[in-house]
Amino acid sequence: MNKRIRNVIVVASAIAVPLMAAPMASADGATVTPMAGVTSCPSDGNPGGGQRCTKIGNGILSVRKAGNTYFTTNYYRQDGGALTARNGVERSGTNHWAAFRNMGTVPFHYENSWTLSASCNAVTGKLNTSGGDTYPTPPLPAC
Repeated sequence: MNKRIRNVIVVASAIAVPLMAAPMASADGATVTPMAGVTSCPSDGNPGGGQRCTKIGNGILSVRKAGNTYFTTNYYRQDGGALTARNGVERSGTNHWAAFRNMGTVPFHYENSWTLSASCNAVTGKLNTSGGDTYPTPPLPAC
């Protein structure tokens, strides 16, 4: 193998692995993290690891707690066509929403995070479509 081809292979393999796990921007500029969140959901909605999930339409919606006040909602879209939707969380009757975005890439993880005030009230992850449908996860105990 000539030196030039070998150098290209070495450089490509050196950058390929870190890019797979790093956050990246989707076409609309939203930050998404590939391979985050759950990819399957048990019938009780408790996959462990401080998460709750539900199977909806073409994927898995999950919410997880990371730290005392940091919550992440992830929609793992497994298949399907065009979809414009947004992730959110709800606590004590108040919804917190990300911006609507194109969720047409499959399979893909669409993730958003929120810092909420300290509270022992449960948090529910949500997915809201531009058509008006809203899908919740089971409540995640905050304490």
